[in-house]
Amino acid sequence: MTFFFFLQVVPWWAWIILFLLIVAIRDVFFNRHHTVSHNFPVIGHVRYMLERIGPEIRQYLVANNREELPFNRSQRSWIYASSKKENNYQGFGTDQDQSSPNFVLIKPDLFPFRLEEGHPNHSDKYFSPSAKVIGLKRGRKRPFRPYSILNINAMSYGSLSKAAVSSLNKGAQMSGCFHNTGEGGLSLSLFWR
Repeated sequence: MTFFFFLQVVPWWAWIILFLLIVAIRDVFFNRHHTVSHNFPVIGHVRYMLERIGPEIRQYLVANNREELPFNRSQRSWIYASSKKENNYQGFGTDQDQSSPNFVLIKPDLFPFRLEEGHPNHSDKYFSPSAKVIGLKRGRKRPFRPYSILNINAMSYGSLSKAAVSSLNKGAQMSGCFHNTGEGGLSLSLFWR
């Protein structure tokens, strides 16, 4: 009965102070992983809570992910993930203004120029044949040079319609590349010329 009486006698604010004191002791003496909460016991946890809800606060109240200087939020999040050996991959798409002044854009181009006549990848029939010849190094009877380094990847016939597979097949024939059917084989449209 005396324990429950003791719980009723101690005011509510004393329990809060006791809890904060325990958290502070844990942060200072037992915390080896988080420098902020070690150097700033109790208050450092507020920083981590604000960081967790930071995207929502910035989205509605402050700024977007790329307005801060010298390093914006997007760059810092990549650095944090890299330093902690977490996933630092970034998906396609951007929230940057690509029409702003001094924006650097690298535009990929699969066929930027024509190859000269003596280049090993040059062919009269196909634009970009493979430089590697399969079986030539080992002296095989019929070495094979793939027609193209760019080919159509495997897509199962069950996941595409008949019209889609036929269209891909005709495109492969027109460009001189292979079409992997996804059913464990290559399309023979190249050889039906």
